[in-house]
Amino acid sequence: MNITALAFRANFIMAATLLSIVAGEAQDANAAPTPAASTVHIPYAPAEALRLAERVADHQLQRYADGRAKAGLPMESFKETGWVQGAFFVGLRELADRSNNPKYKAAILARGQFNQWKLASRPYHADDHVIGQAYLWAASNGAGMEAIAPLRARFDQILAAPPVGVGLQHGERGDPTIADCRKRWCWSDALFMAPPAWVELSRLTGDQRYAEYAKREFLAVTAYLYDQNEQLFYRDSRFFDRRGPNGEKVFWSRGNGWVLAGLARLIPMLPANDPARQRMETIFRQMSARLVTLQKADGYWSPSLLADPASTRPETSGTGFFTYALAWGIKARLLDRATFEPSVRKGWAALVRAVHPNGLLGYVQPVGDRPDNVSYGETQFYGGGAFLLAASAVADLKLSPGKDPTVHAPPYPQMVLNVRTEGKNYALKSRYTLPPDHTIGDDLIAFEGLGWESDLAAYRLYLDERMAVDIFGKKTPDNMLHTVGVGGDSYHAMAPWGMDIFKVGTSVGIGGIGRLRDGKVVSLGKSTISVLLDNTDARSASAEVHNAGLDEGKTDLSTRLSIRSGSALTRVSARAGAPGGDPFVTGMVVHPGTTVVADGADQSGWAYFATWGRQSLAKDELGIAVFYRPDSVTSAPANDGNTLFVAFKDAAAIDYAFGIAWTQDLQGFRSLPEFRTWLDKRRAELTRKQGNQ
Repeated sequence: MNITALAFRANFIMAATLLSIVAGEAQDANAAPTPAASTVHIPYAPAEALRLAERVADHQLQRYADGRAKAGLPMESFKETGWVQGAFFVGLRELADRSNNPKYKAAILARGQFNQWKLASRPYHADDHVIGQAYLWAASNGAGMEAIAPLRARFDQILAAPPVGVGLQHGERGDPTIADCRKRWCWSDALFMAPPAWVELSRLTGDQRYAEYAKREFLAVTAYLYDQNEQLFYRDSRFFDRRGPNGEKVFWSRGNGWVLAGLARLIPMLPANDPARQRMETIFRQMSARLVTLQKADGYWSPSLLADPASTRPETSGTGFFTYALAWGIKARLLDRATFEPSVRKGWAALVRAVHPNGLLGYVQPVGDRPDNVSYGETQFYGGGAFLLAASAVADLKLSPGKDPTVHAPPYPQMVLNVRTEGKNYALKSRYTLPPDHTIGDDLIAFEGLGWESDLAAYRLYLDERMAVDIFGKKTPDNMLHTVGVGGDSYHAMAPWGMDIFKVGTSVGIGGIGRLRDGKVVSLGKSTISVLLDNTDARSASAEVHNAGLDEGKTDLSTRLSIRSGSALTRVSARAGAPGGDPFVTGMVVHPGTTVVADGADQSGWAYFATWGRQSLAKDELGIAVFYRPDSVTSAPANDGNTLFVAFKDAAAIDYAFGIAWTQDLQGFRSLPEFRTWLDKRRAELTRKQGNQ
């Protein structure tokens, strides 16, 4: 490694060592996240917003200094001239303009010096131009005009041989037409990557040829990819005819974020009377007006903008770019403050909630070209860049504090139903009725049922005759169920998040609803099963499961399952319409060698029965418990030789809870005496919830 490279690495390491001083954090920036606090303060004051931006920037700088292996990111993320980090440096230049700490300016200058101010190797490719935006800033902040010499030479080369006669169609991989996109800006991301560098080069040099080229290409892409009816951009031509799981058009959040943020960077660099600027302002206003109607109640935008919001997870790269652009638009007086400020506030609050205590920005969709699932622990450099842009624009707005309620912090509880759409693809559903011919093992539903999780525990309900509940042991607070069972990995083997840790067999599992027939617990039986999910509350998630046509069409059963953040308990309420036949029961399968623990009702009115022992499929200790009200059941818990259970007196008023404590989870209970303590704490938890209802 040469001296320049060593200086660059050293500069990044120096910046990272200041993280604990700047951000007030005394922990490893790459440490596993811990369960989030129940509430989080939203920093609207400019100084507070910028301090949080510095924490996120410091974490990104530390990840680079740590290297690819420790940071856990793909090689593409560590290409010094590439777009992944280039987008981060676009955000870092905005922070450097506002921060009193000189290390951000030093990091930008060090990057350019390390790169010898060169772009990546593909001459026309927009992704290889974005790092030039850092060089242009450096040229005006101490590096001098030598910082843009290679950039100008590259753009002169393009102007000398422009891509005449090259179309904008984007081909699939392996399709020869994909080569077109190596010469033309034929995908939405490109409108952030390249045009601002071209226009800024004109402003710095006075040569308007660069700006004219950028305007011409920008408007050509807009004419091709902009849907006038939806007022959104397709990612590229491959998506013109694609539809989502509910028949909706597919408009990628980050793809549109690249465009709106690109417009926010381009518009102020063009003269007010420029026709191209006026067209851009029109597009900016139209997109902004459309996007505020698509923002979810939790402040995020869905990865696929027109998807059912109840079935989509938070995503911060698109949300970051939208929040930045909307805040900039208000400041630039292109957008009405009264109309758009609430959306900025919601977006900013959502972004803040996604920042881990160590500065990692979570919920960043990985490198891709379309909507995809994302989790609280996933991050990327361009997501950090979007956050820095948003924080800078929010700071510029000088928002007054105190107008927003205290909000819940992630990770959020969630209900998950992933249904196969075509081939091996799955889509999250918020409502679904199972076809009559569905059987376990037909791969129609990921992990064969409905799943739900909090930061402490995860469960699944087999959607078949058993209606049995299984356990996914969690070693991390991160939401993970939406990723389970949709790829080639096996949830029966230990993964970083955990694994399926319980043997259900033909039983009700833990807390499933069955019937009592001849003194034995049997499965619920055949029915038509419908599911309705509710993920709209950041503090809790719930699902309604309806079994129609039990008892040969005589009985329907409606069951509500819910889980709260910070709790390992599932609360169940159920009612049977026109109940007939065998009594309804709940309970748990009893594995050999386990210890049964039971306690009658205390002053709260709650009782429990439980088992503890080496009943985990990970071959370690697991405690499982059912909590019930003795006045609602026919007798004390009974054991039929396979299942420990209680039978309900009134099938129209079933109410109980269940939960687990696993020795590898985050709850910290590791022995039978500790499990007894856990049981009493969970009973107290149910009492508190009852008082709050």
